[in-house]
Amino acid sequence: MTPTDPRRCPIVYAAGHGAGTREQRRLQLRTLRGDLIRIHRGVYVAADVWSGLDARGQHVVLTRAVTAGLDEQCVIGHHTAAAVWGLPRVHDDYGDVVTVFDPRRSTTSRSTHLLRRPGIVAPDDQVVDDGLRLTTIERTAVDVARTASFADAVLCVDAVLRRLVLPHGDRPLDPVVVRALDSRRADLLGRLGPPSHPGNRSARRVLEFASPLAESAGESLLRVVLFELGLSHVELQRVCRDRGRFAGRCDAFLAELGVAIEFDGHAKLTDPEMLQGRRPADVLRERSRRDRRLLGDPAIRVVVHCEYIDLVQPERLAELLRSAGVPLDPRRVTAAARIARRRFTGMTS
Repeated sequence: MTPTDPRRCPIVYAAGHGAGTREQRRLQLRTLRGDLIRIHRGVYVAADVWSGLDARGQHVVLTRAVTAGLDEQCVIGHHTAAAVWGLPRVHDDYGDVVTVFDPRRSTTSRSTHLLRRPGIVAPDDQVVDDGLRLTTIERTAVDVARTASFADAVLCVDAVLRRLVLPHGDRPLDPVVVRALDSRRADLLGRLGPPSHPGNRSARRVLEFASPLAESAGESLLRVVLFELGLSHVELQRVCRDRGRFAGRCDAFLAELGVAIEFDGHAKLTDPEMLQGRRPADVLRERSRRDRRLLGDPAIRVVVHCEYIDLVQPERLAELLRSAGVPLDPRRVTAAARIARRRFTGMTS
């Protein structure tokens, strides 16, 4: 089944029928029967379509509903623009409030499903995509870097750099790509302005840390957690060679310790599309054979496999790394665990 495109799925505007009309009453009856979902005042979506969307898709549909009647001067921005661009974040929860820039406002205002931020978006910093006027992907990256948590911002900017620098997928960082990356990063940094501007210091940290070599949100989060554990010198997508032959690329590599780290998302063993007709046991056997090839590289001493739960609970990742001979400061592990609890559950202790 082809997933529904949230930017094009049908939505019904009751306002077009008029209050008290037969069509209006019909929409209300269909809602009572469960055929339709009311997502905004006077706006409905088929229940089966709505339930088939993930959280990001539902936010994009809500964005279409909320912005349909707004003035053209309003530009979708921040986390809402990131949702429209399909950029990742730690939590798959975009909420039910759409954010726009409104140049007519001098202060921020909020209604049921709309947050209006004051500010003028330059013409070069906005695009119209499927009828939605939003900030460009570059402007969106900078705005998210200014306002989001470090992890959310890194996931977003990693994905943006990958699209801008490696649009055709996996390629080594050859000189042409390196120059393109330097140019793109300089452009994003140049959009920040003075350090005194709110959020610019944290944004600069994110933009300098981000990399297009993270191939997924999970790999981006892995690098964030490694950094929080005190491992700042991490090489991404290192090419490994067994007796001169290409053996693969490891997701993260600690060169000084000879430790290759592979992020194994649960989907590799459960998603039918990724399994491609194979059994989970077949995938595990292939992984074992690949590990042997990676270990054929003289620079690699050990291969460590981790999964999403190890990033949610960094103590688990720390134990895996210690078992591989990676020295870690217990204080950094404790701090990383505290950050993760705040990141995933909101707990502060």
